[in-house]
Amino acid sequence: MNKIEKSVNIFKALGDLTRLRIVEAIFEDGMSVGEIAKSLNMTQSAISHQLKTLKDNDIVRSVRKGKEVHYYLSDEHVKEVVTQVFNHTSHCWNEFD
Repeated sequence: MNKIEKSVNIFKALGDLTRLRIVEAIFEDGMSVGEIAKSLNMTQSAISHQLKTLKDNDIVRSVRKGKEVHYYLSDEHVKEVVTQVFNHTSHCWNEFD
């Protein structure tokens, strides 16, 4: 798979409302599946399913902490992309309000 195809997959993964809400939830610090589910008012099963897609696209990584697995954004590149999209969105919406 080339860089364009990989990039498309990343944008597709981030283009889902639930997955982007998960990314926002763990933006500053990692959380367990249960914590994410509680913060988004969703089932752990639904969150796990979405985390798999994010993990498969190297958007999140997991770290075992005792009996729990915590999920974090995979690196600063992901944070920067999401920050830029959020900044762009804020700028665009303010322009048209």
